[in-house]
Amino acid sequence: MNIQNLVHSLEANLQAELAGKDAQIALLDRQERAIAAHDPSALEAAARELQSELQREIERAEKRARILALLSQALGLPPHPRIAEIVQALEARNALGIRLSAKRAELRVRCAEALRRGRRLNVLVRALASIVEEALGRFLGPDPSGAPLGRGALVDAEA
Repeated sequence: MNIQNLVHSLEANLQAELAGKDAQIALLDRQERAIAAHDPSALEAAARELQSELQREIERAEKRARILALLSQALGLPPHPRIAEIVQALEARNALGIRLSAKRAELRVRCAEALRRGRRLNVLVRALASIVEEALGRFLGPDPSGAPLGRGALVDAEA
């Protein structure tokens, strides 16, 4: 396969990854809405779909690694290059790297957004779990060892 075909394959892979990140962001939003709506079935469905999307991401990453290996060999780069190194090598040789550079930049933005939303969801879930744990501890009383079930989040907030 020639360099131009490999670059087109990489560009298609990056476009698929962009669509995948959009899907991840939408699923994280669905999970957050399900938590806010107290809808465990919607939360579970979104979590299952997110798990499937993450599996597809792994498959895209494996394909991308194969394409990058072939490109690095064709461009005379060291093995296991990053997309930035491919872009740099291509910009020195022709204009194909410009499109890859734009896709790479767009993917970085989407990855950052997915990470931000994932962290936000994690904080929300942990906060809700703490509140539920403490509320149950207050209603159920201490466990047999005498330790309260909750961590004091509600009491600390009221203090």
